[in-house]
Parts: sequence; C-alpha cells; structure tokens
Amino acid sequence: MDAVEGTRPRRVGRRRVLGAGLAGTAAAALAACSDGGDPAGDSGGPTTSKSGPTSSAVPTSTAPTTSAPPLPEGLPEELFAAGVASGDPLPDSVILWTRLVADPLDATGGLPDAPVPVRWEVADDEAFESMVANGTETAEARWAHSVHAEAGGLKPDSWYWYRFVVGDASSEPARTRTMPADDAAPDELQLAVASCQEFNSGSYAAYAALAADEPDLVLFLGDYIYEAGGGRMDPKVPFVEAMSLEDYRVQYAAYKRNPLLQAAHRVAPWVVTWDDHEVVNNYAGVHGPDGVTEADFAARRTAATQAYWEHMPLRGGPPDDGALQLYRSVKAGTLAEFFVLDGRQYRSDQPCGDRLAVPAAECPERDDEDRTMLGEEQERWLADRLESTGATWPVIAQQTVVLPLLLGELVLNPDQWDGYTAARQRLYDAVAAADLPNAVVLSGDIHSAGAATHVVERDGVETPVFHEFVCTSISSVSVIAVLGDAAVQVVEQVAGGTAYFDAELHGYCRVSITPERWQTQFVVVDSVDRDDAPARVDATVTLESGSNELVRT
Repeated sequence: MDAVEGTRPRRVGRRRVLGAGLAGTAAAALAACSDGGDPAGDSGGPTTSKSGPTSSAVPTSTAPTTSAPPLPEGLPEELFAAGVASGDPLPDSVILWTRLVADPLDATGGLPDAPVPVRWEVADDEAFESMVANGTETAEARWAHSVHAEAGGLKPDSWYWYRFVVGDASSEPARTRTMPADDAAPDELQLAVASCQEFNSGSYAAYAALAADEPDLVLFLGDYIYEAGGGRMDPKVPFVEAMSLEDYRVQYAAYKRNPLLQAAHRVAPWVVTWDDHEVVNNYAGVHGPDGVTEADFAARRTAATQAYWEHMPLRGGPPDDGALQLYRSVKAGTLAEFFVLDGRQYRSDQPCGDRLAVPAAECPERDDEDRTMLGEEQERWLADRLESTGATWPVIAQQTVVLPLLLGELVLNPDQWDGYTAARQRLYDAVAAADLPNAVVLSGDIHSAGAATHVVERDGVETPVFHEFVCTSISSVSVIAVLGDAAVQVVEQVAGGTAYFDAELHGYCRVSITPERWQTQFVVVDSVDRDDAPARVDATVTLESGSNELVRT
C-alpha cells in the first residue's frame, strides 16, 4: 500500500461511549447474572482488495448488491442482540462486524430464512452528523445473517464511530480506529491482551476494566467460546456439547450477548486468533478426540470453523473447504508489528498420548524433527516476515506457552511447545537469524500469568532470544489453583526463574508500547463471581528497548 503520513490518534469522546453503554450494561449484567451463575497486502496473510468507502472486500454473498433485497416479512424488532465489533485494522480501512440475532438460543437467531439488507455507517462523531463512509451488505441465512463489511477510504491513525441499521432498528454506536501509516513513527500504542473466557467459569468483570482502559487495539489469543454448554449467565447455553454448525452458532450467540463482552468490543478494534476450545479441547490439526473417526472430526471442525468466521471481525473469508487462514501480521507504523499465529490448524498430534506430567524418558517423540506446531508454510512465512520487519517491537501473538515448564524430568503439558521441542528450536532460530533484540512473544491458554526471558546456549554462551508475556484468563478456571496450594507451589517452583508468575488470578494484560519501552501491567480481578468485581494491577513488568532484562516494579 502507499505510505501516508500518519497523525496522532483522535480520541473522540471515548468516555461517552462507555457512559452510554458500559455503565448501563454493567447494571444489566448484574440483573442477568443474579443467579451467580497485515491483515492483508504485503504482510503475507489473507488478502483483500482496497476498495472505496461504500464497498465491501468480502468475496462472498454478503458483498453489497446493486439492488438490495426488501426487508423480509416477520423480521423481529430486536436484531442486534449479539452486538457489534470491528477488527483487522489497516491504515486506510477496518472490518466492521455484526450478526443479526433476536433469539441467542435459536440456531437461526430467531430470523426468517431470507436475506436482509444491512446498512453500515462510519462517522467522525458519535451523533453521525459527519459521515465519512457507508454501504449496504446483504446478510444471508446460510452465513447466520452475519455481516463483514470493509470500511475503506479512511484516514490513518484515526478514531471513528460506526453502527449498523436495518429498517428502523439501529445498533448501539461503537468506536474503531485505523492503524498508523506503515512509515509513520507513533509515540505510543495502548494494547490489551485477553484469552480464555469460559461461560461456565465465571463473570466477565475483567472486560469492564478492559473497556474502561479504552485501548487502541485488543489482541485475543484464543478460547473465545468453549465447546461445552451450560454456564452461569442467563440465558444459559444448553448443556449439550457443540458438535454441529447449529450447536456452535448457539454457543457464539449466547457468549456474544454478554453486555460486558459487548462493551469491550465497542471501544476498539480486535485482532483475534483461536485456540482449541473453539472446536474441542486439545485438538491438533486433523486429530480430534479419541474414538472419533477422521471423517466425523473433519465435519465437526468444518462446522466450528464456519461458526468462528461468522462471529469474528475477520478480513477475508468465508472458510474454504473447512479451512480458514488466520496467520497474518498487523502493523502499527514502525513502532510494532504483530505476527498473529495459528497454533492449532496445522500442528502435529500431541506426543505420548497427550498425557500430563509425562516423564521425558517416556516421551522421546516430542523431540522429533518432523513434528510441527505451525506447519511448514506458516513457519516459513513467519521466518520471512521476521527477517523483513522494520518494527522497533516485533511481536509474536500466539496461543500456547513457549517457555519450557519442566519439573525435573517431568514434562508437565505436551500440548504446549514442550511437546514440540524441534519446532520451538526453529522458532528460536528464526528470531535469532533476524537479529531482533526487542522480540516479544504473547501467549495465553494456561489460565495463569507470567513474564520470562528465553535464553538459549550458543557456543557455550547463554544468549537471550525473546521475552514472553503469558496473560491469564478472563474467566476460565485455573486447573493449577483447583488442585490446591501444593500444586500452586510446585508450578511456582517450575517458574522460579521468571520475572513474574501467578497461577490463580483472572484478568488480562494492559500493555503500553513506546519506542523506548515496553510495559506490561497484569490486571486482575479478585473475583469472577460478580460482574462489578474491582480490578487492580497485580504486577508491572518493564522492558527497555535494546535491553535483555525484564524489570518487575
């Protein structure tokens, strides 16, 4: 894309969107829960065309037509129960998402089986008096009446308001932003990192704090839904494990209608990737649960992949033959480049029967050179992109913990990179070959938090390779904590060399990035039993540019 000189972000009334939405939705959430209960272009990821402000780049039937269909009969008055979202921002465009839903527990969303014209609008102001882009998409039943609209022709490094309109119904207004121009040098980027939000485990109090932060960008590292039903929030997801497309659609719609999650989506664009529970626990590539045939699991994974695309603000799509390319890069000028990885779709099966705490001597296949976490093509893409990045902070955003977590000779969890040691070494080699002193890895998955420096031995000298920040879960229960104090103490012993570690608390990472400094604050809530649980900073870990030392303050 052509370079365009960036401007400083325009913080357009960000408190007002929370005043109109978050304060009210927090009260609504309490009532509902009273029972306790790049991206495209030259970055190598999915590509889209750069179209004008009234066009969509989504190459599907959801693209605008020359004559939009009329509103179907029997259309409910309530259409935006699943909220809205934006994502995959570029310097000149952003993806706007919604799914028309009246009834979250109906696989059809409570809508007739007919196309629905959906108008989208982008403005400089919350009142939408200064419109800058608009268009119409056709939401079709075969894609769960979801909408993926590319709002193009926007200014770099700028904040906007957007909304969707169907007939007389309008969604709540929400904010989004574009990224700085590729050659711009931003002074700062405020980032939030989240993962693992199981419905069954507790409230989304952490999202209230995240929304109040009003970050520039949210990175979500996987486990947006869990395949199991149930949960504390009303209306509850049926206690049926998701297997079919209809099952997964109900799961997503039920999650999406949570008011605190909606508030977090309304304050900033999200860049998302998945982990395992969007399909089924610990799946690995084409390998599903024990006893399930390859054909049956392929059908399930295809259904889960389509449902994921239908509910995420993703650029490109829909899935092709059950596959969806998620690895891509997102640039924030020369300040940072985020390499978003997919550690599920292409990986080898876990070694040693995917047993926990397996003796290393009983699991020699984890060192097999042919084993892969990312797949050959994604590995090559990442190495090439790391080699060519000009960002001050190259950031690898992925799912599972890279840091070795060994208790003596016991491999605690072979689902993490410990089960793929040759692939981990190739990752180390790729970062080292690119000579990136400020390389950072962001991880989720284990419902615990930590910060550590990865050191490898080269020619007898220990050399730092990158720094890893592991962000804890929004709500998903910590298995370590459930096992009790003894288990917590054992894991703390394993993580003894880290700058920070916590195995029990829930929350997210609040990150401030400047040319001189990376600062991660581990924001936690003391309870996931209440939506109004207060948040606090449990620890702050800072990394100076060019330094090899993580400093906890």
